[in-house]
Parts: sequence; C-alpha cells; structure tokens
Amino acid sequence: MAVGTSGRIVIDLDPTIKNAIYQKLKLNGLTMKEWFEQKAKSDFPELFNSTENK
Repeated sequence: MAVGTSGRIVIDLDPTIKNAIYQKLKLNGLTMKEWFEQKAKSDFPELFNSTENK
C-alpha cells in the first residue's frame, strides 16, 4: 500500500464489513475518524503525547 504525504488514510475493505463498522460506530455516536483517532491514541500514546504538547 502506498504511503503519501497528505493526512489521508485509504483502506480497502469488503463492503459488508465497512457497512457493519459504520453501523456500530453510529450506534456509539462516533465517526470513523473519531474512532480511528481514539484507537490510535490508545494503541500508540507516545505518538500523540509529543504532538499534543506543541
């Protein structure tokens, strides 16, 4: 998968899985971006601690 310089992340998923994820996120009141950021901060806090202090 190519890695560009923009802030975008593109992931190819099975459409059924994608729709199921969006449904679950909606039930939890989250967008895909919010969920991804929460997950990334949880899994890799060291990456966010340095950028939040700037």
